[in-house]
Amino acid sequence: MSMGSSRQQNCRTKGYRVQLEKLPKTIRRIVDAQFEQFLKYMYHPSLNNESIEDNKRGRHRNGSRSVRITLRYRALYVVDGDMNVWYWVGSHEDYNDFIGKT
Repeated sequence: MSMGSSRQQNCRTKGYRVQLEKLPKTIRRIVDAQFEQFLKYMYHPSLNNESIEDNKRGRHRNGSRSVRITLRYRALYVVDGDMNVWYWVGSHEDYNDFIGKT
C-alpha cells in the first residue's frame, strides 16, 4: 500500500447508504470516486480529510472525521477499532447543521 493509505477496514452504515441514495446520481458517482481515492491515499489533498471538533452542539459522533466530496458535499466517518465507519453523507449546508456549525 502507498504511504497514507487506509489500512483500516471500511464499512458504510445503513443510514449512510440511505442518505447516499437520496443524492443526485452525479454526486453519487463522485462519492464513489472519492471513496476509492480514500482507499488509495486517505490524506489526498482533494479529500481535505480533517477531524471534527466536539462542540457539544453537533449530532456527529465523537472522534469523527470529515471528507470532502465536492465543495458542496461532505461525508463523515469515525474510527472504531480497526474499522472506519462511514455514517453520514450530504450537502455542506446539512453538514454544517449536523456538526453544529450553524
